[in-house]
Amino acid sequence: MDDHVIDYKSKANGRFSGILRWPQFETLWVALSSSPQEWYVYAPNEGAPPAKPFSADEMKDFLSTTETYLRERCTSDFCGAVYADNVNDPDFVKIYNPRLMGGCGMGKAALPQWLISHIAPVSLLD
Repeated sequence: MDDHVIDYKSKANGRFSGILRWPQFETLWVALSSSPQEWYVYAPNEGAPPAKPFSADEMKDFLSTTETYLRERCTSDFCGAVYADNVNDPDFVKIYNPRLMGGCGMGKAALPQWLISHIAPVSLLD
């Protein structure tokens, strides 16, 4: 297996902190939106990983749309669907569909709705 594949999958399965409260979420969103580095956004259930990172405008739109999506689905003061390797200086973020968390997965771990990273993603379905 290629080193890049191993590195991406290792990071995707690495240690993450849950973003439990909205103030933590807002801190993370500021870090993502103000990072000068490029971001890849991968939706594993929607097809092949992207070949190129998002432009600054695409990232801004994605963050805005995703925040609206999460706030509509997590209506209490508890977020809990977002995980980051580092809240203040993230390199890798996983966002789950809040409505699919905590249910019966029939022994299978649920895939994140989106993965955000600085490194080019590889398929997690292999």
